[in-house]
Amino acid sequence: MNKQSRPTVSTVFRLLSAVSVSLAITGCASSLPVPPTAQVLQTPSAEKTPARQPAPLRAVRKSADHRGSAAHLETTKELPANDLTPQLLYQFLAAEVASQRGQSGAAVATFLVLARETRDPRLARRATELALASGSLEKALEGAQLWHEYSPGSSVAAQTREMLLLSANRLDEAEPLLVAHRQRASEQNALPGFYRQLLRTLARASDPKGALALFERISAPDEKIPEARFANAELARAAGQPARAAQQAQAAYALAPDNEQYAMQAARLLRDGEQGMPAAAELLAGFLERKPAAIDVRLQYARLLSSMGKAEDAKAQMQLALKTDPDNPVILFSLAQLAYQAKRLDEAQRHLQYYLDLPRSVSRDNGPAHLFLAQIEEDRNRPDRAIEWLAKVNSGEQFIPALVRRSQLMAKSGQLEQARALLRGTQASGSRQRMQLVAAEAQLLHTADRSGEAFEVLDAALAQSPQDPDLLYDHAMAAERLDRIDVMEKSLRKLIELRPDNAHAHNALGYSLADRNLRLAEARTLIEKALELSPDDAHILDSMGWVLFRQGEAEKAVGFLERAYQLRPEPEVAVHLGEVLWQLGRKQAASDYWRKAREMEADNKLLRQTLKRLGVSL
Repeated sequence: MNKQSRPTVSTVFRLLSAVSVSLAITGCASSLPVPPTAQVLQTPSAEKTPARQPAPLRAVRKSADHRGSAAHLETTKELPANDLTPQLLYQFLAAEVASQRGQSGAAVATFLVLARETRDPRLARRATELALASGSLEKALEGAQLWHEYSPGSSVAAQTREMLLLSANRLDEAEPLLVAHRQRASEQNALPGFYRQLLRTLARASDPKGALALFERISAPDEKIPEARFANAELARAAGQPARAAQQAQAAYALAPDNEQYAMQAARLLRDGEQGMPAAAELLAGFLERKPAAIDVRLQYARLLSSMGKAEDAKAQMQLALKTDPDNPVILFSLAQLAYQAKRLDEAQRHLQYYLDLPRSVSRDNGPAHLFLAQIEEDRNRPDRAIEWLAKVNSGEQFIPALVRRSQLMAKSGQLEQARALLRGTQASGSRQRMQLVAAEAQLLHTADRSGEAFEVLDAALAQSPQDPDLLYDHAMAAERLDRIDVMEKSLRKLIELRPDNAHAHNALGYSLADRNLRLAEARTLIEKALELSPDDAHILDSMGWVLFRQGEAEKAVGFLERAYQLRPEPEVAVHLGEVLWQLGRKQAASDYWRKAREMEADNKLLRQTLKRLGVSL
């Protein structure tokens, strides 16, 4: 074939869909030999695509997919005139086959090699797409850089690279791209949308202060645009600058004081600032004086008044809203909540019944109302009626919570086996629901002091789903209750292997070792890792205090335990803190904490064991 008649690379892009489908149908992927020049496909990076990728990459991929059908893709004059040699065609098809077989690492590597050889932006773009799909930020950035270099006129390439750089917290490299993006948006009168998108991206930055500084430089010319001001306020709040957030919110609202959405957004930001709820309430009240028919603003105002302890004022605002829109399910449900908080159960029930009796044409979910009515019946000590309301929830997001609560009430009333049959007879819609049902059955058995059977239920489920994180944790805790420490440790270490950022797995293993005075140095390392992952978790702080106490550092332990108790004043924390204080000779303070534990739970097992071991009588 002479040069004039040889097809170009563009040919393969036009035929890509048909060829890929054909390969998938015929199964020729498994029979293609790999020539020496395609050895990149044999690298160790050929991995199965992960089931779930990090949130920033999901956001970038979604954005890139959305833009893929938009204008401003590669223009003809940006495409190089590469001949489609047999070798090039083979590598191209082999990479596509690899991606279909789940070998995304190999496919990405090959497309990057081909992109560099041909300088074709479409190959770089394909590498970027596959890297995003496999959750590889580093390779996606590599591909996006080539894509942008080879197609400098493509706004899609520029914006994809921009979002990837921001996701990688490479803010300085992203800034020139953002400046150019802002200029294009300005020329197209699209700055509000630009700032909304930029906020969504920067809100995920790992350096909130750096993200705020970058945003302020980008948005300096646009102080008259409300979206820019609001984005500045949101980023200031994320950066721990509530005063600046409130100032920016007020400035944004002043630009469009009759806009409902702006009023509600400004009030929310003011509430979180130094001026707090009173300033937010004043803003909303002023808006409603000018726009009394603004129902959403009135609802937010009523909720704010309720949070300020002004229940009657909140109720009055809700009733005003109800006069404007008597069939509004949100208002009816909110009125029921206000009545319930005031312990007016009959009034709450009336609002909920009216909610349920609304015409079918009114869009709503009846599940929350049924759950609410069940709670009211529980408060009245009428579990049978509560079960009847729960049985009405047969679909939607509330289905499993209602079913689980129904089974608990049945077991509590002496119908444990019927409750287990209810859970086992429910058809789960997926693996997550199936695990929830298993966990619920195990909890019923544990509550009934049948921990051995609870472990068996979880053990059987784990055999079917050995890598389910929630199931591994529940299995470990069930084993711990049976003092099967080896089984507990095996499940928790498997969970840590699968989810190295799971703070509770590190904490559970560390605490279990510390509580038994085993391998204390290792226990402390595990708990320190948990604390690094979740520094404000009361249970982890309690564990840290307890392992320090076990290691003889009682004074240091007190600080952790006191902070844990401040965050979550629970019986177990109070018991631990009491014991440490007792050993330090602060016996009155110790007794005070133990009494608090007894007030919270009169028959707390840990409290009874501790007092008996120390020979203390309260």
